[in-house]
Amino acid sequence: MNHLTLKDYLGPYDDDRITPEVRQNGERLVAIVNVVLAAAEADGVELHIDPDTRTHIGGNGNGGVRPLDSPVGAKHSAHKRGTGIDPYDPFRELARWSLRNIERLKLLGIRAMENPRWTPTWVHWQSTPLSSGNFVFIPNATPPLAEALPEQKSTELA
Repeated sequence: MNHLTLKDYLGPYDDDRITPEVRQNGERLVAIVNVVLAAAEADGVELHIDPDTRTHIGGNGNGGVRPLDSPVGAKHSAHKRGTGIDPYDPFRELARWSLRNIERLKLLGIRAMENPRWTPTWVHWQSTPLSSGNFVFIPNATPPLAEALPEQKSTELA
């Protein structure tokens, strides 16, 4: 069962600001994420629809792809390359499942995720690895937005 479509991912930015390369990256990412969401759901994770986007993508239209001129996010963020997505996770169940299943995520095509302390109602996954080689990463220098989850016991996950 598909949970997301490319149209969901492109959201309000399905226009000429999205290059063919970014659109192709988005297609690949949506295919990966649908497999991951199905695996999480099969393991008992309840998936939720964000009331703002009416999809499994969190945010107000910026949890999927973002155009290069978007003021949201870093200049070269995974969202602006079509390789990052923020599934909606209001109860942090998907974040907890992700931390317990890092090797499985890697096998399915997820190459990095933001530390859940910085993603209180969403999970950030991306299909491109970080140059640091870290899987779980801190996205910026702002203070954490949420408490550490029980699964965040090691230094890498804290």
